[in-house]
Amino acid sequence: MANGNSDLPNPYGDESSFGKTSESALSRRVRIRDSQRVLWTRITTIPGSSEIRTLLSVIAIVFTTILASGRWESYARAGDVIFVIQTLIFIPPLLGSTFAQMSARDRLQLKAGDNRSMEAYPGVERILNTLHERTLRERTRVLCAVLASGAFNSVGNFQTGTVLASILYGLALFFASVSLYNTLQLERRIPMTDEDFPLLSLHAPSLHQSALDRVLTNLVVAHLDPETAGAWDKWVRGLEKKVRSSQTPESAVEHLLRVLHLNHLGLLDEDRLVSETKRVFRVAAIDDLNSEDYKFNFRTVKRLMAHTRAWQPGIFRLIDRLEDAALRGHSSLVENPWRMDLDLPPRCSQGQGDLFVMIHNQSGKPSQIEIDIIAADGEPHQQTLRLNPPISRRPKGPAKIGEEGNDLVDLLGRLIDNCLVLWIGLAWPKGTTGSRPVQVTLRGPNGETLSSIVVTTTLSSGVNPEGAAQRMMDAAVAVRRIAISVAE
Repeated sequence: MANGNSDLPNPYGDESSFGKTSESALSRRVRIRDSQRVLWTRITTIPGSSEIRTLLSVIAIVFTTILASGRWESYARAGDVIFVIQTLIFIPPLLGSTFAQMSARDRLQLKAGDNRSMEAYPGVERILNTLHERTLRERTRVLCAVLASGAFNSVGNFQTGTVLASILYGLALFFASVSLYNTLQLERRIPMTDEDFPLLSLHAPSLHQSALDRVLTNLVVAHLDPETAGAWDKWVRGLEKKVRSSQTPESAVEHLLRVLHLNHLGLLDEDRLVSETKRVFRVAAIDDLNSEDYKFNFRTVKRLMAHTRAWQPGIFRLIDRLEDAALRGHSSLVENPWRMDLDLPPRCSQGQGDLFVMIHNQSGKPSQIEIDIIAADGEPHQQTLRLNPPISRRPKGPAKIGEEGNDLVDLLGRLIDNCLVLWIGLAWPKGTTGSRPVQVTLRGPNGETLSSIVVTTTLSSGVNPEGAAQRMMDAAVAVRRIAISVAE
């Protein structure tokens, strides 16, 4: 009978290598496929190549239309050449999309840490579906170019007659039209071109907290793709011994994001940015933030902030107004016991919008409040939230940059840490258009009205500057702009 100290191997023990080989094999497969993705994506994004693919698609359909009308019939072989060239220039984007889909699928099968699969993060299915749809479009336009070339080749090499030639030209025109439509859709944006965060441009936030604890951290994490979110969690956990004794990894990261935003506004220079970072991080963490060998450093975190800022400008407008009120010593901060501010996009597309509400309890005592949100014709029409906001210390006067005891960075950090920020999704019935008011009312513990604000948004079914599709494109552009500026 075996005793408790048996020397028999345990394939599931802590020191067992069972399963590690398959994991490393998957990592190698990701690396190989990703190298192929990078190669074909770089070929696809050669400057001017996108314009050439679009222009050639337009030329092909115009030339086919002219031949189908009975003109220039002797140039049928030229049409064959055009579609052959079109097929050839469509092959690199097809290979790039195919390897992007395989790379993304393999990446999201890796473990994010603590034996948790990245598939547990929201947004995985959307990313894979987007890449799958793009690959199908790429295959469709290549197939259409091949079939159109075959139709022209038949007209040029066989005695087709007038009727059959007209049918073949009609088929070629149809295939050319389908190819042009897919080209216009595909060339708008090529995914996975970013080397630091290849899946970031494909992610759209779907699930998020209604009450933001660490405002900027929660906001950034909500806009990270599953792969980057897993790496972010691992990075924050690794900061446990790299922060000052008065800080936690979460508070240090929140402070970093805050000063990066002030640096973006031009209120803090690079020297002050570094000194503020040293207040919360130890030397080891500062070295990591300055190193390009680490996934999260000053450059990449700035890019993530730019991505988040493009997605949710509303919360940053709230922070900017709070910063302006602190600098001016506005009465809402230095006199009033309660302060409420909110932001709603001036235009909301497809019946959806994000409402941000920021509340400061400056009364000096804990209180339970009620927040009533009334959206005209919305779903639901009225929402009532009961919350306990933290107590916020009222500033004594206008803040100054660098003034000891009244520094803007310290004051703004205290105001953001000790406030209640709500992120509420609003919805209206499908097809609703026009101007719609939204009223937010803050009520005290006895039901008295402390503040009430009405804002108006315009609902539209088309693309607008703060629609989801446009914000996704703006976020990708913002990240590339930051990358270019840092490289220069």
